[in-house]
Amino acid sequence: MSKRIIFPQILNPQCIRNCNKEQRRTTCTDNDICKIASALDDSLPIRCVGTWAQKKIYFIAQYFGIFATGMHNKWKLNYVEICSGPGKCIDRKSGYEFDGTALSVLKHDSFKYLKNAFFFDYDQNVVSILNQRIQSLLIPNAKAYVGDYCNANSICDVLRSQVTSESLNLVVIDPTDCSVPFSCIESLKSTLSNMDIIINVATRMDFNRNVDNILSDPKKYADVKDKYEAFLNKRGFFDSLRRGSFNVDMRKAFRDAFKDSLSRIGYSHFEIKEVENYYDILFASESERGLDFWNKANKLTFDGQYSLF
Repeated sequence: MSKRIIFPQILNPQCIRNCNKEQRRTTCTDNDICKIASALDDSLPIRCVGTWAQKKIYFIAQYFGIFATGMHNKWKLNYVEICSGPGKCIDRKSGYEFDGTALSVLKHDSFKYLKNAFFFDYDQNVVSILNQRIQSLLIPNAKAYVGDYCNANSICDVLRSQVTSESLNLVVIDPTDCSVPFSCIESLKSTLSNMDIIINVATRMDFNRNVDNILSDPKKYADVKDKYEAFLNKRGFFDSLRRGSFNVDMRKAFRDAFKDSLSRIGYSHFEIKEVENYYDILFASESERGLDFWNKANKLTFDGQYSLF
């Protein structure tokens, strides 16, 4: 039975707590980096997030441990994270700070099984912060790079130079909306070949807010519509939706369309992890073994209680 990972948190008294969206836009954050509080242990900048982010980070790190432990005897393993952030987060409601996904993976006991870890973010400042944290941990086989998922070559050129075809690669893509073009995933798959994916499909926080507008006035919201269809790699997706449909049904149609596109590039095993009412984390693998690992990770919840089924 898999062990529950430790997810330490510490109260940061610098946080003003409960800052609203307007405060974050004007005074409290810059590109989601808090301008008021810094991390207590290293005084470096920290990312402002909602309470739900802890569960998402915990679950991805939990899966990583099962994946790395289960596969290191058969493959050279690499971890790739896109939209990495600076490595540390602070809950804007509670004021508690905690490790982001990148640091949770770097500090995981199973990190020792990796050949390399690659972290990408489009913001040079964020990349610099994360690299300082990586260096402080004295980890030689991990590095953050500037990379934009809208320019897949900025990511694939780095990977192509360091990853061999004998590797199995876990790729985590964690955008704040559905703006990752499917062409980026196709390029990653072509570059890495053996690749399992965990991606935040932001149907609840992004698609849910805009689908009615698109169906009501597709010309006015043409740019948003194009963004979603590029994410899905499916032109005409909205032609099959009807106004007045339940959003839960439209979200399912969106996720199914995304899985259809993944199946066309070789994926056959899928699962969705819902994180409260905010995230749909989609897992995709070419191997049934990957899905088995995913289901094992699901058995251990954020509060440490095993599910019954």
